[in-house]
Formats: sequence, C-alpha cells, structure tokens
Amino acid sequence: MSPDGLVLPRARNYSARGVGAEVVAWRGGGRWFTQRWRVTGFDRANDTLQFDPSTGGQGGEGMTRASQWYVENVLEEVDSAEEFFHDLAAGRLYYDFNASAPGAAPSEPQVWEATTTRALLSHVGTKARPAVGLTVRGLTLRDTLRTDLDPHGMPSGGDWALQRNGAIFLEGTEGATVAQCHLTRLDGNGVFLSGYNRNATITANEASWVGASAFAAWGWTSRCLNGNCSVRLPYPVGPDGRGGEQPRHTTISHNLVREIGIWQKQSSMWFQAVTTQTTLRGNVHFNGPRAGINFNDGFGGGDVVERNLLANTVRESGDHGPFNSWDRLPYITTVRSGVPSVLPAWRHIRLNLMMSVYASQEAIDTDDGSAYYKVYRNFFLYAAHGLKSDFNGHDTQAYENVYAYVSDCWGPAGKMWLKTGANNTFRDNACIANSDEGGFASDCAGATPVNLTITRNRVFNRRGTLKVKLCDASNTVKSLPEDSEVIAMGLEAIA
Repeated sequence: MSPDGLVLPRARNYSARGVGAEVVAWRGGGRWFTQRWRVTGFDRANDTLQFDPSTGGQGGEGMTRASQWYVENVLEEVDSAEEFFHDLAAGRLYYDFNASAPGAAPSEPQVWEATTTRALLSHVGTKARPAVGLTVRGLTLRDTLRTDLDPHGMPSGGDWALQRNGAIFLEGTEGATVAQCHLTRLDGNGVFLSGYNRNATITANEASWVGASAFAAWGWTSRCLNGNCSVRLPYPVGPDGRGGEQPRHTTISHNLVREIGIWQKQSSMWFQAVTTQTTLRGNVHFNGPRAGINFNDGFGGGDVVERNLLANTVRESGDHGPFNSWDRLPYITTVRSGVPSVLPAWRHIRLNLMMSVYASQEAIDTDDGSAYYKVYRNFFLYAAHGLKSDFNGHDTQAYENVYAYVSDCWGPAGKMWLKTGANNTFRDNACIANSDEGGFASDCAGATPVNLTITRNRVFNRRGTLKVKLCDASNTVKSLPEDSEVIAMGLEAIA
C-alpha cells in the first residue's frame, strides 16, 4: 500500500473495477491515525486499486506505509453481518442483515435514511460583523453526513489533520452559546468554532456516537511571513496571530462526551489549534480512540483545564494520553503580557482526575516541544509514565500531583526528558510505582539538564528502595501504601 493505491490481486474479481470502494488503514509504525481513500479504478497490469488523490489526507504527518487495514463497499466482500455495498449506478443498496440465523429476515419493518447534510446549524460572520448572543439550547441534533473523506488541512504544528466543518458550525460570533443539547449519531464533528469567535460557551451538553471530534476550534493567523509582509503566503497560516481571527475565551464546561471517533480516529472530546484562552471545566469524557483533550500548538496560551474526569481514552491507538499537546511552531500574540511576543501565557492543568488505561503513555502527554505548562494538584491513575517533556520541551512545572500505579514518574521517555528539558520542575509529587525498585530517576548533578528542579517528592515501590542514587534528601522512597491510602492521597490532591 502507498498513498497512491493498494496492490490487491483479489480485486481482479471486483465488479466495476472496485470503483466506489473505500480503503481504511492505520499508520504504519504506530497507530497514530487512520487514513481513508476512495477507489477510482483498478490497474490490471499491476493488480492495484487506484486511490482518488483528493482523499487520504486525514493524518497530519502523512505516511508511506500502513499497518492494519480493511476495504469496504465492495459487493464481492459482503459476507458478514452489517457489511454493505452501495451500487451507485443502479441506485441499490446491498446489506447483510445481522440476523439470529443465516438468511433470516428482519423481525420488524426497517426504516433507512441517507444522510446528506454536513451542518445542521451554521453561521458564518466576520470579525467586523459578528453575530452577537447566538444561542442553541435544548435541541437533539443527529444524523449528519460522514466527513472523513472531505479535504483535511494541517491546522498547525501538531500531528493532527482536520476538516473544517461540524454539525453546529460557528464563524464570526461573540457570546455564542450551545447548551443542554444532545448531539448523537453525528458522523463528522459535533460543534466547530472556526476563525473569529469570542466568549463562546459550550455547556451541559451530551455528545455520543460522534464520527470525529465532539468539539473543535481552529483559528486563522495572517498571510505575512515576515515583519514587513514583503513575503506573503497563499493562506492565513503565518506566524502572526495578533489580528485576532481565532477562537478566544471559549468555555467548555459540564459536558458528557462518550463514544467518539467512530470514523475518524484522530479525534478528541476537545481539539484546538490556533486558539487561545480556553477554559475546560467539569467535563466528563470516556470511550475515545485518541487523547480526550488535544492542544495542537502553543498559540497564545492562557488555557485552563480543571476539574475534568477523563477515562478510557487512547482505546484504539497509542503514544498518547488523556491529554496531549505539541508546540513545534512559534506564534506572535500579545496574550502573555500585552506586548507582541512568541512566548505564550502559562497554561494551567489542575484538579483533574484522569484514568490512563488502555494504551495511554502518560496522563499528560506534553509532547514535542511543549512548554509553559503548570500541572498541579491532579490525580493521575495508571499510564506507563508520569511527566513527559521531550524534543526540547521546556518550562513545564509538575507539582503536588498524585501519580498512581505508573511505571515511572517521568518519561517516554524519561531519559529524554532528563537530557533535553530546561527550566522544568518536578516537586512535591507522590509517585506510586508498579515496580520493585524503580519509579524515579536520579536527581543528581550531571544526570539532569539546565535549571531542572526535582525536590520534595515521595516515591513508593514494592521494596521501598531505588536502583538509582538520589542526591536531594527531600526526595524520599518508601514501600507501597495500601490502595485505600492511595485513594486518600488522590482525593486530597483534587479536593
């Protein structure tokens, strides 16, 4: 398989040369995203299903090889319950009914509805003429079109690609509210904030069985590539975000989000790119394929993530956690101090309960250059590691957290964190390690980078000793406490 096609000799027998079939594949070398292609034909000379070049852009990093894959919408492959083939030319749908016995008919009349609409509610205004006070309240919204084959873009420096659409699509608003709605069986994104939005509130909604992300935001910057704008870009994706064409001061609160990423696996409860000063408070999210919350860049900063419950994330993928971030690109804003700067304001992650089961690498996966995070007074259960700060990540402060039942207190890559991080702090944490004599790396001089503070941490493992040397006497090691004591520590942290 390549981005151009799939060598599949059995496709010689496909009717209509496989036209209209779809191929879905996980990224090779790690399940980070899925890509979906539409088949346009079959080359008999080399037994290759040919892909529509406008499809397959769902993964931000792209790929040249695949791992697990499947093909659908092929008549000759309809041999299991719930498989289908849509004969577009004949206007006929073939469906293998999920019956209790082979060949049995449905026990009651069936109603089939074809979805044709991407957005159920849409407003597109401008910064100069925004819609003010728009409110969507108390509605059930369902049955939008699947959009994972729509063109995707790279919102910023992170790994994710995104389609700019949603069942509720808002651009050019001030004070918009989406509240007490039930968003279900939406095959694309749920609520999408595009470009200029100020003080939007998404609160007290339930989102379930969503094809992509429940809620997402994606702003614009400018077309200027340099200070005097003598070099211009064809799209507003330059480094200067001072024009304000972004979602800012958004509140995502007290929502229940479950069963998301049905079609697009690179999806979250909340995704943001080129977006700043977001508050995520009091949300409950479980059952998603990737990170529950994803910050695709460090634009502006000033975000707050507090009192959320995240569980059962990273169920179908890997190398992620309930929270994930990247920071590979500098952006100019005035958020930090009121004057132009590429330094973002501090982001705060506090008072959250995150259960990092399935394939979570860390509870807080501050990946690839992430910086200016304060992570404190959280209860982090499970995951392979604690704090992460890699690929020249810096200025991350983790303190007064409880890391329970982890392999170690920091890493992927713990060693990378110790060698490349700068101005990082790991203090006053409790670390309950799933190991005999591990869970903590050496804090001694020479093993740590510039301006790293590791102090007053409590480490617990099975034997109450460490294989590595500790130089700061305030870092202590003891035997594992009872589970009830661990729970008490965690509840005290988030009280």
